[in-house]
Amino acid sequence: MRGLRFGERAALLAGLVTVRRLLGRTPFWSRDRMQAWQLDRIKQLVAHAYHTVPFYRHLYQAASFAPPDLKTWDDFHRLPVVTKDQVIANYPDRMLAAGFDRQALIVSRSSGSSGRVLDVAYDAKAMTTYVLAGLRLYQMAFRYRPWHRQAYVYTSPYPLNSLLGLYPLYFLSTLTPVPELIAALQRIRPHLLVCYPSHLKELAHETRPDDWRRLPLRAVSVNSEMSTQAERDALAARIGCPVLDEYSSEELTRIAAQCRHHTYHIFEDINYMEVADERGTLVGTNLHNFAMPMIRYLQNDLGAIADGTCACGWRFRQLRALEGRRNDSFVLPSGRTLTSGFLLDATYEFLLAHRTAVRDFCLVQRAPDEITLEVVPGAGWGRPVETAIAARFREFLEPGVRFAVTVVDECQKTKTGKRNPIISLVGRN
Repeated sequence: MRGLRFGERAALLAGLVTVRRLLGRTPFWSRDRMQAWQLDRIKQLVAHAYHTVPFYRHLYQAASFAPPDLKTWDDFHRLPVVTKDQVIANYPDRMLAAGFDRQALIVSRSSGSSGRVLDVAYDAKAMTTYVLAGLRLYQMAFRYRPWHRQAYVYTSPYPLNSLLGLYPLYFLSTLTPVPELIAALQRIRPHLLVCYPSHLKELAHETRPDDWRRLPLRAVSVNSEMSTQAERDALAARIGCPVLDEYSSEELTRIAAQCRHHTYHIFEDINYMEVADERGTLVGTNLHNFAMPMIRYLQNDLGAIADGTCACGWRFRQLRALEGRRNDSFVLPSGRTLTSGFLLDATYEFLLAHRTAVRDFCLVQRAPDEITLEVVPGAGWGRPVETAIAARFREFLEPGVRFAVTVVDECQKTKTGKRNPIISLVGRN
């Protein structure tokens, strides 16, 4: 992702006043006001996509739809969903909107766990909104001030390393060895740490609680990998500050995040989120990306959306029962599904029971009737622990499903260092 140009930085400064004011108010809007604002925004976005993006024009014409047909939410929910494969196949010529200078667009690239490269482009105005939404996200954890330092462990640097000198950012690659990460944190002395849950777990394992207390750390924001609340609570107790989860994607940017009360608030002024089917498949529409519209995009994660109150005062809808990628649920021979969220809870149970025995793990379904637990052993590992873990896990399975524990030196990661502890190989080429 390229850095911001001078004019884009100036626009970002202007956005600190205008866009930030809007983002500060919308969490407290009534449900009716938010829905009316979202629908108006979506009408503009759909009409724009129909007239300027070849992919959407063809998609909607094939469904006998034209922009004047969009009058209600029911009309919108009848539009076809868009898949990752479609985006990849049509990028860039048929996915980018006419009228934008392609050389000026900011492109974010991700392969995720599939290995398929996906590019998402947006203009500087949308980028400004996403950056300010990120600031708001961190302020959900503590009073994040312009002089506070952020260290973030990620695949590539952000387009800027501060907001014109404010909110300084320090990039650390996900591929950096843990001892070097620890040394960098001691040098940077961040108030905020942003990283994958697996990196935080490794850092916590290699440092003492006193080491963390010497840092001015106020909060840790984890993202990109599934983690359980119990796991985050245990890490928070060791580190001495809140560990809160963020749910986002390259395609939709900021989707939801936890406040200090552990409620996942959907960023309804950034995306309109919906549940597409009985299984809880999440679908999202980004409300700001007019350069490369993402309309009814199949996020391919499982969850539930509900209204609710929260002690923090926000009135955005809440994301509940976030279960992770649908692709990494385990489907047993009987057709029964074990979601990645359930599997994480099940494995974390034995991590708590055998704290020193298991340094890391990866649960892999190789066939409908074959599951392997890969374990990176710790100091307390031995045959009794292995037997106890295998016996406990078999209780979750059905007769005929083979289960084995395998000791490995390192769990599987993507090329960018991301760890996925729940992997289904069933149906993959």
